Amino acid sequence: MSRNVILYLTESLDGFIAEPNGSTDWLRKLNSSAGDDAYQGFYQNVDTVLMGRKTYQRALKLAGTYPYQDKESYVFSTTLHDTDDPTTVVAGNIPEFVRQLKAKKGGDIWLVGGADIFTELLKAELIDKLTITIAPVLLGDGISLVSTNLTDVPLKLESTMQHGQVVTLTYQVCKQAEE
Repeated sequence: MSRNVILYLTESLDGFIAEPNGSTDWLRKLNSSAGDDAYQGFYQNVDTVLMGRKTYQRALKLAGTYPYQDKESYVFSTTLHDTDDPTTVVAGNIPEFVRQLKAKKGGDIWLVGGADIFTELLKAELIDKLTITIAPVLLGDGISLVSTNLTDVPLKLESTMQHGQVVTLTYQVCKQAEE
């Protein structure tokens, strides 16, 4: 059985994962300890994290140091060549790399961020689950979850959980062969 690749993130009610300038300051205002507990439970089942360069650089800036030191980490970038923390920079074929990663033994794989990477992996049918927490905020504009138009990606709702004012939805991505 292969490992699951899971996109786990929080977005605004109007579907943005960040403000137009990339800021996620609005997330700090949520103040949801139950949501934080749910995140910790998810994080414990993950042993590998994947992200794009912009997400990586934003995470470093927000945390001051690399926040996923205890996980096997990969950053997809064609411009970044090395890091000062325990991450591996991958510049090649992203879907092929993720296919190989899924075939190895291990826990779940968390796609932390990168709308372009998410879209590419979704089109390649390499995303298994989406766990999206909906925040009670309308941003009006910003960075969308999906970077390009997709055509009908069917999802199957697995669970919903309310944590105070936020709601977490978990969907299984239906693969073409499952339809």
